[in-house]
Amino acid sequence: MIETTPDIAGEIGRMPLFTGADPGALAMVARATSRRRLSRDEQVYRQGAVPRAFYHVLSGHVRRAIASSEGEEKVLEIVSPGGSFGLADLFGGAAHVAFAETVAPTVLLEIDKGAVMGAIEADRALMLRVLAAVAHGKVALERDVAACFFQSGARRLLDYLVREAGPRLAPSGDTAFDLPVSKRLIAARLGVSAETLSRALRELSDAGLIAVRGRQIVLREKLAVRCAAQAAKAAAGAVPEPVAHERRRRDPWIEQTSLARPLGSRAWM
Repeated sequence: MIETTPDIAGEIGRMPLFTGADPGALAMVARATSRRRLSRDEQVYRQGAVPRAFYHVLSGHVRRAIASSEGEEKVLEIVSPGGSFGLADLFGGAAHVAFAETVAPTVLLEIDKGAVMGAIEADRALMLRVLAAVAHGKVALERDVAACFFQSGARRLLDYLVREAGPRLAPSGDTAFDLPVSKRLIAARLGVSAETLSRALRELSDAGLIAVRGRQIVLREKLAVRCAAQAAKAAAGAVPEPVAHERRRRDPWIEQTSLARPLGSRAWM
């Protein structure tokens, strides 16, 4: 279902990409934006389609994945409320390499490509924010590729949980939240089997970093303390330590970490 309502302008203005943008540019984008309500397992766009818009999730969850001709899939990301996707695809004239599909009933904004291009021409500051968002997505993708080669399943899972907690991660005390999607989908996102994910959860629990209560995850206080320490080192320009050898990976905190990245950051790919 597609809706066009007056409050879309307000929703556009609250998106990080458009915060502080020229009012005329915002109005141009709002006029070309629709709200879409989708059921579970409904495609937002198909793999190989011509990009005509980018999307911002208001509620629900969307997975972006690449499907092979043999029917296998690689999940690239799970986009949660407040996240956007498809922005980079608007540039270059290529078709969508991946498809986007809901994993729960979802409401999202569909923002027309032509309006985005027009707003960029009208607002130079917006152009710079778009470039920064696309660059951020590229860096996030490179980190994911590096993680698949150099980090264990436990390390990747820990990074995912900290990012998912975002600003809720308390500087003291424990932080509890529910996993937004199934553990099977999280395993696919991290590029591990369901069995490997279960072992990683046990490993992190045994290390005293998390507790698992069904779909609820509790990040322990000492995890928040270590995250804060690593973020402080990154802010001070400290050079990260090399990736640990395989024989040392049984301790998730010996491995090279990416937890110093901004909490709650989302890819804009």
